[in-house]
Amino acid sequence: MKRSPSKHLILVVIILFISIVACKMPGQSGDAGATGTIQALETEVARLQSDSDEAQDPEQETEQEAEQEADPVPTATITPQPTIEHFVRPGEPGTANTWVTDTSTKAIAHTRESGADLFYTNQYERPFTSIEMDYQAYIDLTRVNLSFSDPWIYVTFNLEGSPPPDSTATYALELDLTSDGRGDSLILGQVPPGTEWTTDGAKAYQDLNDDVGGPGPMSADPPNSSRDGYETIVFDEGIGTDPDAVWVRRDPGDSNNVQLAFKYSLIGNDNTFAFGGWADDGLKNPGAYDYNDFMTFDEAGSAFASNSRYPIKELALVDSTCRWAYGFTPTTAFPGLCPLPATPVPPGSISGGVWNDMNNNGGIDSGEGGLSGIKVKLGAGSCSSTGMGNQNTNSSGAFTFSDLEPGTYCVTVVNPDTTCSGWVPTNGMQRTVTVGPGEAKLIVWFGLVRTIC
Repeated sequence: MKRSPSKHLILVVIILFISIVACKMPGQSGDAGATGTIQALETEVARLQSDSDEAQDPEQETEQEAEQEADPVPTATITPQPTIEHFVRPGEPGTANTWVTDTSTKAIAHTRESGADLFYTNQYERPFTSIEMDYQAYIDLTRVNLSFSDPWIYVTFNLEGSPPPDSTATYALELDLTSDGRGDSLILGQVPPGTEWTTDGAKAYQDLNDDVGGPGPMSADPPNSSRDGYETIVFDEGIGTDPDAVWVRRDPGDSNNVQLAFKYSLIGNDNTFAFGGWADDGLKNPGAYDYNDFMTFDEAGSAFASNSRYPIKELALVDSTCRWAYGFTPTTAFPGLCPLPATPVPPGSISGGVWNDMNNNGGIDSGEGGLSGIKVKLGAGSCSSTGMGNQNTNSSGAFTFSDLEPGTYCVTVVNPDTTCSGWVPTNGMQRTVTVGPGEAKLIVWFGLVRTIC
């Protein structure tokens, strides 16, 4: 504590005087006058000290108080996360009401190139890493199924491989509600670790300023930073006007599938639209649709080894389908629409079965019955494609894949037990099958025999 300079000097002088007087005093009895003088001086010293304390500068007092009071330790402000209450959850998807297929790259993946990538029309077949061109089966889309069960639209993405346990890939349905080639809504989900429906990672976007696609929808326009793609998020992991609007999960029946469920009301209960699917573990940027409007072909790179832009560069790990129609039959093409058949083509089917070949001779003999509950997978293209879907054999050991477009397919039986005492195939586990328009193709049954070590 500081004192005023003048009073501080007076105190020093008085104290010095007392010391001198004390030195001259007798050691035993002391002089009464001198003693009184000293007492008077001591009284004056005490008064001056008191006055000095009271006269302390207010600013100095404030500084002292500030020094005496320790600064409080700052406390981090924690913003409480909103509690999301769900009222209704999705059930199980039913039979597909409509679907769109996509080319599989699995059969030629070893060549480190694609067979159907179309950068200039925003339809990609790029299930590869950038530069190294390492094939990623969980990005290779082969089919997108839509099924409807009020109030839900269920979307199943069929893939050639299971997403890794820690995957951050997104799977999206793009909807063109006006059939003009411009996407209007984007419903997506980041693949979760489990098979339970969750809103974590589920989002929905809309393009309210109608700039998705740029001047030429689906075509590659010169990059323009003023375009913002799907700029409006209307559902964000449970946050929105409806906390139950979008859900995502891994398909509990097939690890190669990812599923979305979203409320029909999210698209205004529109009963006619075009739709297409996306698998994306690269850019994952809704604000940059169409992707070919935000980069050049040179920047994106090519998926064809014969192209001077090869290999894939910035636009990697993405696969998209063409778009197909729901609620109407398109008679004229519009941007992004899958090729229209010249005439209506009736669907075909593939039927077969699995039986217990007890004598291991590769043929069905008397007393050898079918095996039920055996998983059979179907893939688009030659074997070993498996991404279109699967089913289990019925009580008689039979299976049928129906509603198939003309083309080549791969049928694969999944061995139910590969242990020493399990089942062993007697006539192969895969068939490559070609189906014509309206053809009901019956294939040779698959034989399994039980072995014992």
